[in-house]
This record gives sequence, structure tokens and C-alpha cells, in this order.
Amino acid sequence: MRVILSVLFLFLFMSVGYAEESQPTTAEEEIQQINQQLNQSPKASSIPAKKHFGPFSYPSTNQGLAKIIPDISVIGSLAVAYFKEEPTGEMGHNPARTGFTLQEIEIGFQSVIDPYFRADVFLSINEAGVELEEGYATTLSLPKGLQIKAGKFLLPFGRQNSKHLEQWNFVNAPLISKYLWGPEGLNELGAEIAYTFPTPFFLQLQGTFSNGVNEESFGGERKKDFLYQGRLTTSFDPNEKWILLLGTSGAWGFNSELAGAFTQIYGGDLLIRYKPSSYRALTLQAEYLFRDRELAAGKVLDGGGYAFVDYQFAKRWHAGLRYDQVGWPEGLVAKEFRISPAVTFNPTEFSRLRLQYDFSKVTSQEANHAVTLQLQYVMGSHGAHPF
Repeated sequence: MRVILSVLFLFLFMSVGYAEESQPTTAEEEIQQINQQLNQSPKASSIPAKKHFGPFSYPSTNQGLAKIIPDISVIGSLAVAYFKEEPTGEMGHNPARTGFTLQEIEIGFQSVIDPYFRADVFLSINEAGVELEEGYATTLSLPKGLQIKAGKFLLPFGRQNSKHLEQWNFVNAPLISKYLWGPEGLNELGAEIAYTFPTPFFLQLQGTFSNGVNEESFGGERKKDFLYQGRLTTSFDPNEKWILLLGTSGAWGFNSELAGAFTQIYGGDLLIRYKPSSYRALTLQAEYLFRDRELAAGKVLDGGGYAFVDYQFAKRWHAGLRYDQVGWPEGLVAKEFRISPAVTFNPTEFSRLRLQYDFSKVTSQEANHAVTLQLQYVMGSHGAHPF
């Protein structure tokens, strides 16, 4: 009995001592103990580690399921519109009729494949069916400043062509994009090599080599009728509130009008952004494209451009105004201009509502009026697009 009581007394003594040692007497001591435990636990770095092999460097990949499951996103764009005169022809992502138009449901798959490549695949679902919008691989381990991309992608001509629908500042694409590139834009199967120069300011040169199947301006049918395209981009930040971007682009290839007929397209673009605070910003963007196309009857010159201003006047609100003109000079494309005011409301970063009015006028024709309400939504993880 004495032994049993001694064991019970020792057990109670150790329990009380353990409780007094492990439980702080105040809330402040409890917080300090939690902080100490957190400081002693290993932390996962938010910046991916890099490995080096001679002059090459590449990011190390995650382990487990994160290593094989890509980031998946779904972005939907729906428009309801009224047109005084119904639009004709293939509209692409643009609203196509009075009533509802499913502009696009984009499904994206994006992932780092291994230390050497990442892949991006975007499927486009619309009323016509399902198609591959983009699908390409990009290098990760080439010497600093050098990068290669191969697959099907929107060529980097100007500022508008390489943007996806959810990146557009307006409901529809500029007129010049419609007439020079067609409803799908300048979207080709090929390869791109890009080099960012080691200058104190941003300076990048891009060059692409592709099949050249674009029907609006190229589409040569001979085996050697490829498309060659290049772009030079630079940017300057005078101070933390101002950004200035300048770019020039060119594309050279054969067209389908006549065997050996050549098409040249040149363009220049400008973006100026003033952002004095987190929820205030003023953006001005302009672009002009010029086409020199050989036909059976000789050369035909035409072109056009657009300019818009976008003003973010509150956290969730934007107001914009765009002016379009084509047939400048007038060639295969008749003279036409369009004025488009728009108001955009972003309830969150995952949804958007946009109301836009279009006044357009083709030479010797009556003016057309259109009003469009657009809804866009995002599900899943969607990576950042180029600025």
C-alpha cells in the first residue's frame, strides 16, 4: 500500500510540474511560446530556388503532385448586343449578332515541365466548336536574356495581336486587326527566338519563323512560302508614376493571290501610363499598321490604326474611349472609322462587366450603331500575361 501511494504521489507531482512548465500563466507568454515554435519550424520559401550548371541556370521544380499537375483555368466571355445593321462575315471573338454571343470559353493548362521547359496550352470553345488557340513550349535554361518558344501562338506583332480576349480593353478588337489579320489574329505554327539586351532600360528583340497560313494577308501555297516576323520593344520609367513603352514590328511573307506575290506589313505602337496611386491610372495606347501587298494587277497599299485612352477612376471602375480608322491609305480595305466609349466594372479580380457603344461609318454608307454588354469570369489559376 505504501508503494502504491508513493507511485501515485510521484505521478501527480510530475503531472503538476509538467502542466506548470508547458502552460504559460498569461496570454502574452502563450503568444511568445507560439512565435518561438513558428520560428523554429522550417519555412517554405516563396521564391523558387535556382540551380546552376556552368553559365546556365534554371528553377528547381516542386515535389509530389504539384510537380505533375498543371495550373488549370477557365475564362468565360459572354456578350449581349444590339446592332442597327447586323454585322457580316466571320467575327471571331467580336459580338456577332443582335442578341447573345458566346465570345469564348478559354481553358488554360500551364506548367513547368522540367528544369528546361515550361508549357502553355489554351483551348478556345465558342459557338463554332473547340479549337487550339495556343499551345507552345518555352525554354527556361538558356543563357541570360535568351529565350526560345515553339508551337502554335499569337505572333508578337504590335500590342494588340498577342493579347487574349480577357486582356482586351474593349469588347471588340480594333478594325485594323480584323482587316489585316482576320478573325483569329496573326496566329501561326512556328518558333520564336527572343533576346533581352543587358541595358539599363528594357530592350528586347523578337523574331519568329512560321508557316504563314494567315489568309487575310499571307497564305502562300508553295512549300517555301513561310512567314518571317520581327519586333523590337523598349520601355522607360521616368519615375515611379510614369511608364513609356515603344515598339516597332514587321512581317514578311508570300500571299495566295499569285505564286511568288509578296506581302510586307509594318507597324509602330506606343503606350503611356500614369499611375499616381493604387486605384488611379491613366493609360494611352496607339498603334498604326501599313500593308504593302503584291497582286496580279500590281502593288496595293493600305493600312490603319487605333488610339484609346483608359482611365481608372476608382478601385473597381474604368472608363475608356477608342478611335479606329482603316483605309488609311485606302486600298483593299475601304475607308471606315469607329468611335467606342466604354465603362468597365470589376466586382473582383475574378469577374468583369463592360458596357460599350460603337458608332461606325463606312464611306458612302449609312452609319451603324451598336450597344454591347459583356460579362467575363475567371475560374482556377491563371498565370500573368505580358504587360
